[in-house]
Amino acid sequence: MYSFIHNKKVMLITIGWKAWSGKWTASKLLAKELGYEIVSIGDMKRKLAAEMWINIIEFNKMWDDPEKSAEFDLKYEEYQKSLKLSDNIILDSRLGFYAQPKAFKILLDVDEEVAGERIFKAERDTDKHATKKHAINEVKERNLSDEARYKKLYNIDLWNPKNYNLVIDTSERTPEEVLDIILNEFKAYKWKKGIAETPEEKKALRKSKAKTKLLRDIALLLALILITCWWLFTIMNEKKKAEIRENNEVVENTDIEEVIEDLE
Repeated sequence: MYSFIHNKKVMLITIGWKAWSGKWTASKLLAKELGYEIVSIGDMKRKLAAEMWINIIEFNKMWDDPEKSAEFDLKYEEYQKSLKLSDNIILDSRLGFYAQPKAFKILLDVDEEVAGERIFKAERDTDKHATKKHAINEVKERNLSDEARYKKLYNIDLWNPKNYNLVIDTSERTPEEVLDIILNEFKAYKWKKGIAETPEEKKALRKSKAKTKLLRDIALLLALILITCWWLFTIMNEKKKAEIRENNEVVENTDIEEVIEDLE
């Protein structure tokens, strides 16, 4: 497992999720490994509640009002857009990929039946279900509701893989396996962006850039050689055609003169 703690160069990470895909566990493990701070919906709710001089319970009651939920969504959007790309933050938000398009964007996916089984086995006071089927139906309804809500508010497709740098199906993976995938892909993404971590990586990155430049220069040189060869071939070919035409004209003129002489 890679350790990124105390890196000087950081990049904001966003995590979107489907219901019960394991985003909270993944966020905590990732934050611990990277030395990042998690900014979640709950944090944003508490911040907005404080700005409105009300407690979180009162805020949640207001949040349940359909007429006001859209207003709160827009406030969340403004807050998320205000974060810096260079912040060492994991933005735990479905809207993260939209608010921070240049961040490293992750989507945690999960099979809805697997998610329903997770809810059914969790036995939380707030998530009790009489049957597994009922739990699965709730997952489907939540995902459809979230998809429709964000489509209406922002005209975005929450579950479109093209909106993310990394999509992980957590259905058959442990939290540790999910973490390893994220770390490897995040490292590769930062490498591609030219962000190195350790002195060894910086040295390797410089070598990689030098090699890429050398290969690009060689490719350019070969292209110039091919163009030059084609140009010379074209010139020689045209010159040869001109000589052939000239010889043909000489032969034709000679033949005509001989015919005239014969006639005389």
